[in-house]
Amino acid sequence: MNVFGLTEYVTTFVLGAVLLLALYLYGRRPYSYFKELGIPGPEPICYLGNLKEIGKRGNGYAYKHFREIYGNLYGLFFGRLPICVTSDPEFIQEILVKQFSNFTNRTVLFGDEISQLTLPLTKDDHWKYLRTVLTPTFTSHQMRRMNTMIQTYANILVEKFGNLADNGEIREVKTLFSAYTIDVIAAAGFGIIVNSQKNPHDPLVKKAIDLFKLGLTGIYIFIAVLFPSTTILLAKLNLLNSVFGNEVLFRKLWKQLIDDRKKTQMNNDMQKNLLNLMIKAQLKGHETLSLEVEKDLQLENITDWRTKRGITDDEILAQCVVLFLSGYETTASALSFFTYLMAINSKSQQRLYEEIVDSLGEDLPTYDNIQQLPYLSMCFDETMRMYPILNTAVRQCKKTCTVKGTKIPEGLSVRISIDALHYDPKYWPEPDKFIPERFTEEAKSQQVPFSYLPFGAGPRACLGRRLAKLEFKIAAVQMIRNFKILPTEKTENPLMFSDHFLLDAKNGVWVKFERRC
Repeated sequence: MNVFGLTEYVTTFVLGAVLLLALYLYGRRPYSYFKELGIPGPEPICYLGNLKEIGKRGNGYAYKHFREIYGNLYGLFFGRLPICVTSDPEFIQEILVKQFSNFTNRTVLFGDEISQLTLPLTKDDHWKYLRTVLTPTFTSHQMRRMNTMIQTYANILVEKFGNLADNGEIREVKTLFSAYTIDVIAAAGFGIIVNSQKNPHDPLVKKAIDLFKLGLTGIYIFIAVLFPSTTILLAKLNLLNSVFGNEVLFRKLWKQLIDDRKKTQMNNDMQKNLLNLMIKAQLKGHETLSLEVEKDLQLENITDWRTKRGITDDEILAQCVVLFLSGYETTASALSFFTYLMAINSKSQQRLYEEIVDSLGEDLPTYDNIQQLPYLSMCFDETMRMYPILNTAVRQCKKTCTVKGTKIPEGLSVRISIDALHYDPKYWPEPDKFIPERFTEEAKSQQVPFSYLPFGAGPRACLGRRLAKLEFKIAAVQMIRNFKILPTEKTENPLMFSDHFLLDAKNGVWVKFERRC
């Protein structure tokens, strides 16, 4: 090799080494972030951060593990993105209530233009306005109006259980509960009769179920976490649509329903379901107003949003999609976990049955008389402690502040680890045991505030919690009063969890039903 060739070789080698070093330093550059703040945490891997360890342990176990090692406040990296994680009730109270004005918004990692118009992802006064529009759907008065409709769908569910009992069939119950909750949220929230328990092939039902099968889309989410700047490109390529509403199919179905509703029911006596309330919140000429607002209007408070802008077609579409999906999936999972706990805790099941018989007799469960079932409420609360369906809440810091002596810089995301909080033996002795008595009135008065967060807390707490509890309790009463729930050889104990963003039994919940005499 001559001198010139050797020089060229060395130059190439040096440039390659410099490039690799630069890439390595770029990948590790943010990883001193938490050390400078004095916040402990596991050592991150270049570019991946702590994603490998989270994936290895599983979403349902990782944060409990980290809490045991690092305590109730520590730092993680999702790729290169720093996330402060807490399961400290006092810290949580500061974030969700006392300093809410500085932690109003959730962190948005990815999503297209429509998904970022949903109530969970909107910000500041935009969020306040949408919350105001949607709140009347979930009042106690509206819950009472929904009684008969929910009872009708619960009776169909009982028929399904009866067929299983008569045939001695072992069944995975999540699909049955999903059909029930789809029927309820469609009718109660939107005035749509789907009847998925008898017609599982309804297009709206099929597309809703498909959206929770992430498949290859998980790859795009992974890329978005590692390289947040790529999300704009992913959204333009429509690669995130299957997560946030499947614009081509699912959103298309909803848009048609919205257009049909406008044509057939635009009068002052429209039923107060969610869809009709949103249509009423539109201003005349809203199609041009929304474009005008983006260019000219300065919207500074909730009154401006209401009087100058109104709600747009895209916002109606976004709320329909997210509330339909969240309304059916979360309650179906809660009912599945409750059924599992009843199957493996026969004494609790018998006590609940006796309460229902003694208090209700032959009466159908309603919004009012289920308030007379304290043990049912205790079982519900303990189910949600053990299996919080959405096991995280995330808020983003607007301005640098101090929370319990810890500096939280502007832009830092704070993740509240609800699963770790609910399994902390400091607040919940023997946390792996099903003990409904934790939620007697006396016991609740002694609980540490903000140690129990199945629906979040503060101004951004779950809007639909009343409806979720009502459809849960009506189904639970009708199921327990008519059937014994028995474990089978396919019933896992303990359950294994999938790595979905909502808590879900990896291998399903398998039980057997037996008619009561």
